[in-house]
Amino acid sequence: MTLKRDLVKYVRDKAKSQYKKETNCYICGATENLDFHHFYGLTELLEFWLKKNNFLIKREDDILHLRKQFIEEHKLEVYDEAVTLCHEHHLRLHSIYGKRPRLVTALKQKRWVDIQRDKYGMV
Repeated sequence: MTLKRDLVKYVRDKAKSQYKKETNCYICGATENLDFHHFYGLTELLEFWLKKNNFLIKREDDILHLRKQFIEEHKLEVYDEAVTLCHEHHLRLHSIYGKRPRLVTALKQKRWVDIQRDKYGMV
């Protein structure tokens, strides 16, 4: 089978049932229009991992075979280094760090989220 979707979507399909999604925005407490944000963007992380391991994905079977290994090796980034944000704060974060933030910005993103949370008195 050829690839029908972005590679990262195959990984998300496998991982999403275990995401620790909250019922409110970490920053402001909003309970509607929530998004799940990975500080270590899965697309960037997956691309880096594939390149580092010299994995070439040409078919759907290739990514279906490798996604479990990727998730196992990156459990921390996939499940714990993430946060639930309202859509407004999620958009604001991406307006600062870009549509696909580089992996090296993960700690800065976390710091920004915590600073915003403090401003809302959500400590």
